[in-house]
Amino acid sequence: MAFRMRKSSQGRPPARNFASRPRARPARRPMRMRVGPDRPRCFVMGFYLVRESGKFGMGRGLGTPGRIELCFGVNGMALAKRWNLLNTLFLTGTLALALVLVPWRLATSGLQWSEALVFLAMTFAIGTAISGGYHRLFSHRAYRASWPVRFLFLCFGAAAFENSALKWASDHRVHHQHVDTDQDPYTIGKGFWYAHWTWVMEAKDHPLTGVADLEKDPLVRWQHRHFFKIGAVVALIPVGIGLVTGNVLGHLVFGLALRIVATHHTTFFINSAAHMFGSRPYTDANTARDNWLLAPLTYGEGYHNFHHLWQWDYRNGALWYQWDTTKWLLNVLAWMGLVGQFRRVSAAAMTRARLHMEEKRLKERLALASPGVATPMQARLAAARLKLDAALAALHDRHEAWQ
Repeated sequence: MAFRMRKSSQGRPPARNFASRPRARPARRPMRMRVGPDRPRCFVMGFYLVRESGKFGMGRGLGTPGRIELCFGVNGMALAKRWNLLNTLFLTGTLALALVLVPWRLATSGLQWSEALVFLAMTFAIGTAISGGYHRLFSHRAYRASWPVRFLFLCFGAAAFENSALKWASDHRVHHQHVDTDQDPYTIGKGFWYAHWTWVMEAKDHPLTGVADLEKDPLVRWQHRHFFKIGAVVALIPVGIGLVTGNVLGHLVFGLALRIVATHHTTFFINSAAHMFGSRPYTDANTARDNWLLAPLTYGEGYHNFHHLWQWDYRNGALWYQWDTTKWLLNVLAWMGLVGQFRRVSAAAMTRARLHMEEKRLKERLALASPGVATPMQARLAAARLKLDAALAALHDRHEAWQ
């Protein structure tokens, strides 16, 4: 270890030992606080509130506004984990409120019919605005909608507090473009909880990408500028109903607190559970799954394997028996003349994709069989595939001619 004499900065003589000789002290490296997006380590245990103005914070390189930086370390070394303060407090705070207030309200006052009705109505209206508006209309342009429908979807979608339609669509288009990679904003490759909601709480910058078409819509631009104010007005509808019925607290608990949590996590389950649990009848090129249990909870969004192969289709549950309330609502609006130009994948293409997956699984099983069994079966399978392709092509031609 190198030693040097350290002079006092205030003119005091250096420390001396008992032999009246200057005492050598080891040279010290200056301690630096590393804070900022390009400085992932820090030396002090604690947390720092970082603001854009720079009035609060420690160190240099202050980054995004509203970020809490948690620093944990041993022997002076630490790894910083950055969180978006607003998102983290909002998501965890509303969940905590619902977990406390809902049981308390049920235990003290029970559940009144108006509270249940308002909860169901608000949850359906806002959830459908996310599914039919934010997702199928604005993110994928799966159909055309008149301005009153777009206006209502934008207003009620804002009350989900999942960002503006413009930002939501930008993130979702990147998700489809880079699904299951590190460029996917909510990749399942980082785990269930990351895809579910941790990605929302991280202080990462997700710039607007690939939404130039939406930026041309004046309603979308208006909602993007004022989505929090719009969402707050719509979200407080239960308060108005509570004032009329004389039960403000009950409608706040169920129509606002519980409704926000239900809306958030039904959306989040599509990013997490629908990429981990279920079947892949159409493609195995990505982790998206069809999950019929999620479909009633997510207004039809549970058929995610279908959606990732044909994201531009206005349906998620394409088969007649599959639960898709958003599809049914859009069909009613089309009958009323308010929406139209639905985009659909053909029945022949769906059948071809399903049979291709079945063929692939059969080939995997034949690869494990003995050559005496596998070889003739593979030949028969190839012949059947040729006949099937011809039949599907004829079916497609007849379908196009009929339309």
